[in-house]
Amino acid sequence: MITALVAPFVLATPSSAVTQITVKNPGGLTAAGPVNSDYGFPAWYQDSAGTRIEPCLDQDNNLCGFLPGDVPDPSRPISFPDNFPEEFFYQLAGSDLTLPGGGKATLTLGLEAAFANGVEPGEQVVFARTRVVVKGGPANTTLTFKHPFGELTIDTDGTGAGRIVQDISPAVGNFTAALKGNFGPFLRWDPAVAPAAPEGFVGDPGQAHAVTGGRGGYNKFSVTSPGGLAVENTQFTISGKIATNTGVTGDAARANQGYLDVFATSGGTSLQVDGISGSFATTPMTNDPGSPRHYARIAFTGAKPSKVTVRNLGDKPASTAVISLPDTTVTAAAYDGTALTVAADSDHFPVTVAGIGSLPDNRPISFPMLAPPATVTLTSSSGASVTSPVAITGGSATDPGLPPVPPAPDPGPVIDKTPDNSTVVPAPAPTASVATPAAAPAGATVTLDASASTGNGATFAWSQTSGTPVTLTNPQSARPTFTMPFATDTNATAPATTTPLSFKVVVTETAPADGSATRTAEATVTAPVKTDTVAIAAGTRHRLGTEFRIDGTSLIDGAPFSGAPATSVVVWDMSRAAAPVKLGVSPVDTLGNWTLRLKPGPSAQITQVLVQSTRGGSATATPTTR
Repeated sequence: MITALVAPFVLATPSSAVTQITVKNPGGLTAAGPVNSDYGFPAWYQDSAGTRIEPCLDQDNNLCGFLPGDVPDPSRPISFPDNFPEEFFYQLAGSDLTLPGGGKATLTLGLEAAFANGVEPGEQVVFARTRVVVKGGPANTTLTFKHPFGELTIDTDGTGAGRIVQDISPAVGNFTAALKGNFGPFLRWDPAVAPAAPEGFVGDPGQAHAVTGGRGGYNKFSVTSPGGLAVENTQFTISGKIATNTGVTGDAARANQGYLDVFATSGGTSLQVDGISGSFATTPMTNDPGSPRHYARIAFTGAKPSKVTVRNLGDKPASTAVISLPDTTVTAAAYDGTALTVAADSDHFPVTVAGIGSLPDNRPISFPMLAPPATVTLTSSSGASVTSPVAITGGSATDPGLPPVPPAPDPGPVIDKTPDNSTVVPAPAPTASVATPAAAPAGATVTLDASASTGNGATFAWSQTSGTPVTLTNPQSARPTFTMPFATDTNATAPATTTPLSFKVVVTETAPADGSATRTAEATVTAPVKTDTVAIAAGTRHRLGTEFRIDGTSLIDGAPFSGAPATSVVVWDMSRAAAPVKLGVSPVDTLGNWTLRLKPGPSAQITQVLVQSTRGGSATATPTTR
């Protein structure tokens, strides 16, 4: 239901406001489930209320919320990667507001699964999204929005348009990054309002309904402004399938003298290790009652398998985890007080024990020694390495320390008895020593430091040897400074190339009194740059004749950069690497987000884009065409 709480509206232009998230909502999501090896995404996400939501991957079920075109071939079941959607949602919630004058504000809250660069293994990402888009609203004012997961403000332009998009931590393979967002707990249809949610789901994405679960009990989408605007809506469309699957995590698999030891973790009770023809039969795993730990010891014949598959039969469909076996397994690493005994199983003997010796085969070898290492690192002839702690199995206690040696008596003053005609020992030659400065972002002041250099009356002369030219302040001192240059700028006509920023210092001693040649020493240093991490959000696309769109983030140490000047990104069409085309420039907002939209976009299909930040970060992506 949409309710206009205050009818009159007066245009207000604030003196200081900004589009930003003003009230955050940390801790709404608490855990990501095991990754299902069939499609590479977590089996579920859990919120702070204990609710678990799993992927809904049935294109024939309207409750999954797929739109026409989401599944490449809707006549076939979803399968990875040949017939899999480019994106799906663990939960997608939406609401909208009708503004005075016919404008609209639209809210999207989502926990989205997608791909960084097309539907391919290893490209999976999950991120939390908050998006509000205003069209035709009050012009040149600040609108304050509240929703179940927080609050935000949007400054509208002269047409009454404004938007904010926050995608938290889309990182390939890092599925816990989404837990840092403002999303959660999962919204549900309010059970006090008919009808009830469909069995097994928190709601129906095709039907608006009152919800529950919002932060502090706030289950509305509302807007206010300094001019008296106040509109709210209690109706949301939401999707989400309540998890019945527990998933499975493959912890480890090791081969040892003809046996496989397989370890897994799952809340399920019916797990198995799939058999491999000619090697071993399908084998159930055992566990202690109430424990999530599962284990199987399996005799195998022939060559050691390279990987095994653990299957949770209690999940529908069954979830799986594939575990790769290591090239080398340490079967013994023990010290008995006189010798270190090491043994290993390996596909590639001989195996080197770092700093100690080698193992020609799988038989134990003892190496006599008085002081064993805390760990041993074994490297097979293929180059694969494994490290294992050393177990102490015996040995007597070390003798206590000897009493201290009393100091010698003071010899008194030392008299120089060198004859006047003796050879004069020259002063030590000068040395040049430069400390590597701490990594600094573009625009920061960097200090080069050669103060640890030595030399009689040493003088200093600094020069730059490579990188973007900079101006050194006080280049004749031991500690000159310079400003870290920007990697690119918004007026760039070609993609930037990276060259290390290096410097040389020449340390010169004062001319010796005996007239001998003046000596010098040199040292070089490379100043490291603290670059931002540029990420391109899933959904980059180019539809010929319609639109090119790309969004992403720019973060330094995981947070938006707050210094001046603000960061910008330059977007390049790299479809023809020899002739890149500049598509446009986007500023990075205070949340670290950037976006570029081109309508209708370039006339030639874009197949590869490069995004370069003025603070040194870069990323590439392959736009989709749908």
